[in-house]
Amino acid sequence: MIYIGIDYHKRYSVATQMDETGKILSQIRLSNDSDTLLGYLRGLPKGTKIALEATGSWYYFYEMAEGMGLDIHLAHPLRTRALAAARIKTDKIDSAILAHLLRTNLLPTSYIPTRATRDAREILRYRASLVFLRASHRQV
Repeated sequence: MIYIGIDYHKRYSVATQMDETGKILSQIRLSNDSDTLLGYLRGLPKGTKIALEATGSWYYFYEMAEGMGLDIHLAHPLRTRALAAARIKTDKIDSAILAHLLRTNLLPTSYIPTRATRDAREILRYRASLVFLRASHRQV
């Protein structure tokens, strides 16, 4: 079994692959363009467990990997930080911690809503931003 921790950012991600014993097999920095991410995901065996850091744009990665037979877990950011507080924080260390927590079954996870719910939430967020812009424009 392969466990992967992904420290996900806006422009790039860092992925750490770990085996059952906790040995780090590889650490790689990936550009977040669709070709690079799809190429990486297609190279993984089915059933690979992935811990994805819950950020503002986690759904982009999740929706790309959704139908590939991968077991994706969304790490709850506050609870993960409480378990894995480290003095030195780098992207490589963070992704390794995510992989380790997933491997040991200690990863605090977040709820992943259905595709329809995610789409509805995105529409509502967009509407809220338009209402905010309209209100701020009227105040000027």
